[in-house]
Amino acid sequence: MWFLILGLTLFLGETGAAPTIQSRIVGGQSCPKASQPWQAALYHFSNIQCGAVLVDPQWVLTAAHCISK
Repeated sequence: MWFLILGLTLFLGETGAAPTIQSRIVGGQSCPKASQPWQAALYHFSNIQCGAVLVDPQWVLTAAHCISK
C-alpha cells in the first residue's frame, strides 16, 4: 500500500511540471545598434541581468525583481 501511494504521488507530481522552453523570444528579430535609444540593460559584473527603459534623461525603469536589496 505504501508503494502504491508513493508511486501515485511521484507520477501525479510529474504531470504538473512545466514544459521546457526552447527560446525566450518567439519570432523576434535582431535590430541595429542605437536603433532603440530608450532601451537599457542592467549588468551584474559582465552579464546582462535585466532590461530597462529610459523614461527621462536621468531615470531608468525596470522590474522590481531585477533590483536586490
